[in-house]
Amino acid sequence: MYRYAIYYVPPPGTALAAFGARWLGRDAPDLTGVSAEDWRRAVAAPRRYGFHATLKAPFRLAAGTDERALADAVERFRRTRGPASVGKLALRVLADFLAFAPMERGAAAELAADCVRAFDEFRAPLTAEESARRRPDGLTASERANLDRWGYPYVMEDYRFHLTLTGPLDEAGRARFGAAIARAALPAIAEPVEIADICLCGQKTPEAEFGVLGRFALEGPPQR
Repeated sequence: MYRYAIYYVPPPGTALAAFGARWLGRDAPDLTGVSAEDWRRAVAAPRRYGFHATLKAPFRLAAGTDERALADAVERFRRTRGPASVGKLALRVLADFLAFAPMERGAAAELAADCVRAFDEFRAPLTAEESARRRPDGLTASERANLDRWGYPYVMEDYRFHLTLTGPLDEAGRARFGAAIARAALPAIAEPVEIADICLCGQKTPEAEFGVLGRFALEGPPQR
């Protein structure tokens, strides 16, 4: 594998998972006011990562570790952490893209912070090129410190649980896509979300899409 990540991936059989599969699928959904070509451009970036919320951002394995050791660590971790309540999601604009996100940080942020710490020993240091891709000059002081320490800017106090729906859009694009998604997504976000399991995901090559390698039920004390 080229990179690994720890994600929340909506469980199969849920309305949220079904929506994500349709939204990032190969066939354009029927969206009022949005052409198939506009949709393909908008979902090109999030499709590479799958429909998910990040808990530990993609990383290359550190020297001396391997996939089996990482999977074993996820297995140990899941026995110490219980389900985390996210609450109800809503369609939101985050920076210049659209996503489903809750109103408050809640227990999901605590779970994500635990994942960042627990699996950091498996993360290879960023190369200069990888760091530059994050455009560090445009980050806040806190985000830059996170990038240097954890290899990713949006962790700890700068973390926000979200499931990405589009790549960057201009203001008009956000309005058009927002209206179309809002009509299509209501059943998918009608019920509160709880993170009952976490997924170890992998990317075979730099150009490949991420896939789920294993789903791990959280069996420790509940987090609320």
